[in-house]
Amino acid sequence: MNRQRRALPAWLWAACAFGALPTAWAAQQAGFGMPITTPARDLALLALGAVVEEIVFRAGLQRALGRWRALGRHASPVSAANALTSVVFAAAHLWSHPPLAALGVLPVSLLLGWVYERSGERLAPPVLLHLYFNAVLFAFSLGLGGIARFW
Repeated sequence: MNRQRRALPAWLWAACAFGALPTAWAAQQAGFGMPITTPARDLALLALGAVVEEIVFRAGLQRALGRWRALGRHASPVSAANALTSVVFAAAHLWSHPPLAALGVLPVSLLLGWVYERSGERLAPPVLLHLYFNAVLFAFSLGLGGIARFW
């Protein structure tokens, strides 16, 4: 893996910030929103889950796969380590998501893996993006009526 720390481009952060909104809206409209029973608790668990998932999948599996010679060197934007990690990440979501929703996690995981590698294997950038993506989907799942109940 390339451990050189590079700044992530501003366009990436902007694209993620704005791209997450219609994506979350579409997911919620398609019936893939989050079931929310106790908003404060659900939001805390969602945040904890994002952090734990990034530790396990990026700092754990993706880093380990990247150290393996056959998977560590890559010329394409998506490394083999990232691709394999993302497939496992999406499959892991099958326990709590319908298959189509779990498949929808795959491109997000590929982006998180790319950000992890591009940042020199720093964990903070993919964790922050994961938290943001989950927060946006959470907000769309609450809907306007849910927001009033939350506050």
